[in-house]
Amino acid sequence: MNGGRIGGRGRFPAVRGAWCTMVLVKAPVLLKYKLSYAGREAGEQQLRYERTRAGSRMTLTADVALPLPRTKQRWVSEMDARGVPLKFSERVEGRQNKVYEVEFLREDGVVVTRGEPEFVLPYTVDYHDPLSLILALGHAEEAVLTLPLLGGRVHAERVGEEVLTLPWGEVQARAWRLRPGVSLIYYDPEGYPLRFSQQVGGHVFEAELTEVVHEPEPEERPEKKKKSRRRGGRRRRRRR
Repeated sequence: MNGGRIGGRGRFPAVRGAWCTMVLVKAPVLLKYKLSYAGREAGEQQLRYERTRAGSRMTLTADVALPLPRTKQRWVSEMDARGVPLKFSERVEGRQNKVYEVEFLREDGVVVTRGEPEFVLPYTVDYHDPLSLILALGHAEEAVLTLPLLGGRVHAERVGEEVLTLPWGEVQARAWRLRPGVSLIYYDPEGYPLRFSQQVGGHVFEAELTEVVHEPEPEERPEKKKKSRRRGGRRRRRRR
């Protein structure tokens, strides 16, 4: 995911003012997708959403076979309770390996990136990263939005509803068109992203939801009680 790519090598842009929590989505949840490129199987992708002490975390992992070269990708977004990114990282393994990290240091007033490119920017607005953008659009009520990413702004427009046929049946979905570029994201009424679609190299690259797995909430570990130590160490038994 480089500046907004979802699973493939295209780009999904950003949206402004759509901060929210994923209140309708039960966490933790794992979403599984099949990838296709020009009508051919192109790999698989998983998107996990979970709660954290700071807010929430989204993790995307993808094994992308087409278009070549084949890559393995992992993106992670750490967000606060509003869905505002605190930290974003991207790791790509393939013909060339790449690691890219961004820290959104609101209190310090700067955004720091590591990898390519490396720079420090003033924190002038609450930015989105590519994963927080997916979260925000799933619950946005506006018909038109403009959202800030580090690489620029994304203009998102609702383009109506459509019935998608998924492995478990037909689902009523609402679609967002993102520009620059031509990308579409489809959501169900609960805010789950059902399908990503974009033009890549003259062909259509798609990620379509195949399975939703609701994972059990992690149990809170009880704090370990400190063992009390007696002064003077261990008592010796008196010999009778």
